[in-house]
Amino acid sequence: PHSLALATSTFDELEGEDSGRGLLARRAIAQDAILARLPVRLCMTKEAALEARELKGIVSQDTNEYVAIALLLIGEAQKPNSFWREYIEVLPSVEDVSATFTWSEDELQYLEGSPARQATASMQDKLRREHASILEQYPQLDRSVFTLERWTWAFSNLFSRAIRLKAGRVDEFLALVPYIDFINHSPFSSSYVDARAIPKAFPWEAEEDEVVLFADRAYKQFDQIFISYGPRPNSDLLLLYGFALDRNPFNSVDLVVGANADQDPLFDQKRAFAASAGRDVARAAFPLYADRYPDELVQFLRMACATMEHLGNLPLNAPETYVDIVSLDNELAVLETIREAATSALNAYPPPNDDIPAAFLSRNQRMARRLVQTEQRILQKTVAATERK
Repeated sequence: PHSLALATSTFDELEGEDSGRGLLARRAIAQDAILARLPVRLCMTKEAALEARELKGIVSQDTNEYVAIALLLIGEAQKPNSFWREYIEVLPSVEDVSATFTWSEDELQYLEGSPARQATASMQDKLRREHASILEQYPQLDRSVFTLERWTWAFSNLFSRAIRLKAGRVDEFLALVPYIDFINHSPFSSSYVDARAIPKAFPWEAEEDEVVLFADRAYKQFDQIFISYGPRPNSDLLLLYGFALDRNPFNSVDLVVGANADQDPLFDQKRAFAASAGRDVARAAFPLYADRYPDELVQFLRMACATMEHLGNLPLNAPETYVDIVSLDNELAVLETIREAATSALNAYPPPNDDIPAAFLSRNQRMARRLVQTEQRILQKTVAATERK
């Protein structure tokens, strides 16, 4: 038998939080050992949706992968004899996942000031519009089955557990991978789920792909197995997966900066130059990290803050102009702009409710507090760093 066991409840000791369903090691596992294998044909994919009789004339090659699999998942969930019945029965509810786009308005108030609040509103609006569009476009869909509630449930599972795979195929493809997709995330794991061609015992056997997962470290019996969902900031983790991490080395918060059209005589030239690089000179967002801000932010601001005096004989519309310091005054203007933007972002958060103990908060409220506090720490460190410089 394989080396993993499904646990209906797991606990993240590092974060001190319940981490929902997960997979445990049934026995000791050596580093680089195969943890799990599963033929791709057993997964819920767009290809499976194309083959579903109930979705003929609805799902086509042009259908978005998420939409196709959502329709398949909702339809299969209503079948008592579905091929995926046992898998679907153990999928988490909307409340179990608790992605922010499923939160109540009262809970969303805890995100005030965070860019995650607007991202959540955008996601909620997108899901509502897509659901309405699908029902309007395909009136043959049973509205009592394909409800907004089930649509939200399907997408909460897709966003939190669908895996993008690539094997011998030309393009990557999205899949719900039964059993394997119950493995929880650790930002410190280097294990990723992927697919490969199944080795053939005989040349005449049909080619087939399988999902495979290798252990990135040794596990003791009953250890929880972890993989990486990718280098995601807390805002993405909470929006899509329903949790935020206090110890997330990939955490970041977007800083919005730009040139002022009313006060900058070089604005039109800067706008044209920025547009050639796919940027809006009046409003651009860059990620700030706890230990750094990106070179792209500094180079953008060297251009956005530049005056004729700063540039001297340097061309405004040459990318190499901004790779190094343009002038001392320009560099000071860049640092001041970062400091002001970070201070403004900090001021957007309401006063903290730290006087309420975590034990008296719901899980969603604790996650929101964690997100906000980790974002504020990044902004505070950025302000301090620019002031030191």
